[in-house]
Amino acid sequence: MDGGRKNGRSSMKTPVFCGRRTYGTSILRTLTARLMSHTIHIVWVAGVLLSLLCACGKSGPADGERKPTGGVDFGGGGGGGQSTQKVSLRVASFNILKPEGRRSEMSLDNKAVGTALGRCIEAAQAQIVAFNELDANCIPGGKYALPSYCNSLPASWIWRLRWPNDIKSDGTVGYSYANGYAYDSDVLREEERGYVWLAKENLRYFSEPNDAYLKVGSPERTCIFVRFTYIKTGAQFWFFITHLPTSGQGGGEMMAANVNRLASQKGGGFPQILCGDMNSAPGSNVAPYNKLKTYWRDAYETVSTYSQIGEFATYSGTLSGSSGNYEKHYSIQTFTRDHPERRIDHIMTHGVCAATTYETVWTTYKVNGEAWCPSDHLPVVANIEF
Repeated sequence: MDGGRKNGRSSMKTPVFCGRRTYGTSILRTLTARLMSHTIHIVWVAGVLLSLLCACGKSGPADGERKPTGGVDFGGGGGGGQSTQKVSLRVASFNILKPEGRRSEMSLDNKAVGTALGRCIEAAQAQIVAFNELDANCIPGGKYALPSYCNSLPASWIWRLRWPNDIKSDGTVGYSYANGYAYDSDVLREEERGYVWLAKENLRYFSEPNDAYLKVGSPERTCIFVRFTYIKTGAQFWFFITHLPTSGQGGGEMMAANVNRLASQKGGGFPQILCGDMNSAPGSNVAPYNKLKTYWRDAYETVSTYSQIGEFATYSGTLSGSSGNYEKHYSIQTFTRDHPERRIDHIMTHGVCAATTYETVWTTYKVNGEAWCPSDHLPVVANIEF
C-alpha cells in the first residue's frame, strides 16, 4: 500500500514520550497515533476485500464450458455469441427408401403405404427432419410429393427437397438418392444454405456439377449444410445432412473425412448437428463411422451413457419384407444392443450441444393381413440441447 506499509504492518511508529509531559497530553498523543494506525489497517483490509470481490465476479464459466442438467457433457467449442437461454431441439433423420424401384408390397401407388410414411414422419414430433433417398418423385409437384403425405403438420413447415445428387456427363443433375430436409418455420429460421459433392478419393468437395462429375468419383454423394437460428432464443446452429456409400461401393471413409472438413470450415463457434444414413456402424463397415467420430459425438452413445435410450427399433436388410412381430423383435433390448452393426442411421453433434434423448418411431400398414413398415429404415429421433 502507498504510504510505506511493510509486511502487513504500518511503518508509522507509535510516539515514545520522554522528559516531563503532562499525563493528559501523553494519553492524547498515544490515542491519536493508535487511531491513525488502525485507520491504515482498515483501509488496507478494505482494499483486499475489494480485490477478492472483483476476482469472484470473474470466476464464472467461460463460453464453451457450460454443462447441461443431468450430467450430460455438452462438449467443447466456442459459444459464437450465443444466447444464454437453453435450446431443446427435436431432430429426426429418416431414410425414406426412394419411391422408384420399390417392390410391389411397398409401392407408393398403394395409398396405405404413403399414409404410413406420412404418419411416421409426423410421429417423430420433430422440429426438423433430415431425409435420405429422395428422388424426383418426392419433390413438390412429383408423383409422390413427400409433403402431400404429411397432412397433420402445420402450414408453417417448409420443405427443402430439391437438392441434386447424381450428375450426367453434360453437367445436368438428377435427384436419385438425394438428400433433403423439412422444418417448422415458427421455430427455426434459415440464415444460409448450400450443398457440395464429396470426393471419393481425396480431401476435396465441389459445389459445381461439372467439377463434381469429373472429380468426385462414383457413386455421387452430397452433403447439405444449413445455418439456422432458433427463433425464440436467437441461438444459431449448423445442420448437415449426408448419405455415405455402402462398403461395396467404397469411398465412405474419405467422404466422411470430407464431411468433417466441411463442418470444421463452416464452424463459427456454433453448435453443429449431422444427420444421415452412413451405411456404417460400430460393428459393420466401421471405417466411415470411426472417421466421423474423430470430429463428431454419436448422439446414441451420448444418451446411452446415462441410460436415457428410448424404444429403439429397426430391422435388417434392404427391402427385407414384413416387419412381422416388430414390437417383440426390434426393441433396443433384443435387437439393436445385440446387433450394433445394424445401427447405420445416425444423429451426431459437435461443439456446445448434446443429445439428451434418443429413440425411434414406426408406423405400419397391412399387406394380406401382415404388418409392413413404409421404408426399410425407421427414423431415429433425438432431443439436442445447446
